[in-house]
Amino acid sequence: MSRAVRARIHLARGVLVALTLLAGPSVAADAPLHDRAYWVALRGHGYQLPAGQPVLPLALEVTRLLGSPDPELRDTIGYEALATWVYQDQRLGCAELARLRETLVAGARGSLGEPEGDGLFLRSFSTLALSVLAAADLKRPCLGADTFSGLLDVGLDALGRERDLRGWVPGKGWGHATAHTADLLKFLGRSPQLTRAQQARIVEGVAARLRSAGHVFVWGEDARLAAALAAVARRADADPAPFDAWTRQLAAEHTAAWQDPFEPARYAPVRAALNALAELGAELDDGTTSPGTDAIRASLRVLRTATG
Repeated sequence: MSRAVRARIHLARGVLVALTLLAGPSVAADAPLHDRAYWVALRGHGYQLPAGQPVLPLALEVTRLLGSPDPELRDTIGYEALATWVYQDQRLGCAELARLRETLVAGARGSLGEPEGDGLFLRSFSTLALSVLAAADLKRPCLGADTFSGLLDVGLDALGRERDLRGWVPGKGWGHATAHTADLLKFLGRSPQLTRAQQARIVEGVAARLRSAGHVFVWGEDARLAAALAAVARRADADPAPFDAWTRQLAAEHTAAWQDPFEPARYAPVRAALNALAELGAELDDGTTSPGTDAIRASLRVLRTATG
């Protein structure tokens, strides 16, 4: 190798080292590109961006904040930014929403089924963000039938398989996976795409979550689940059959739970379901009437008589 060639190689290596130092430390693929000060400042400006600036790159970056154990980055900035761009300002087109949805679905499914840990935050807040997309779809439809069905699968899978049921996590703020999944199901429950078979899946999924939780929810999850049920119950095509089947079964479970000897573990899921259905009764006590809603109210009255 000639001296001139060696000199050029040495010079190239020196340039590469200099460029690396100027660029600063490498950034992990899943690390936010902007620092906390940037996001705090952006919040101070109401998440408003210049008219010509693409929103999708920032929206995808925000999805990384949803897994932060820092409640301000996750619950305040992360959620608020997506709600502003997706729902309030509608800054993303259908193709861009599809890209964002794919990322959020991956976050919602990630480590699902694991025991308590910080993985809860990405799952829970990705699901909450998907509820924003579902709400936006009611204003400007983008979801095809297959995509809608897949999103419902995501919600019901999260409802059934989530093991970390913490509401408030000391030092880290809201976990609230059950409540956030209920929010997703609520907006899907309002969609004109929802079929009667899918209505039954939501009712049965909520009933199964309350039965399998192993405790009575104390952080408002029962009210959020009731709101999802109310979205189904208020539909013009509401099917009362799944509600009637559930309330009949619950009345029998209530009777069995009070037989001697009393077993708290057997009563807890009954109480959790009764609390949620009491919230549903309050939601539906608004004077509106339809054949489906009237039949569901009648089932709830029978349940109250049987368990009162």
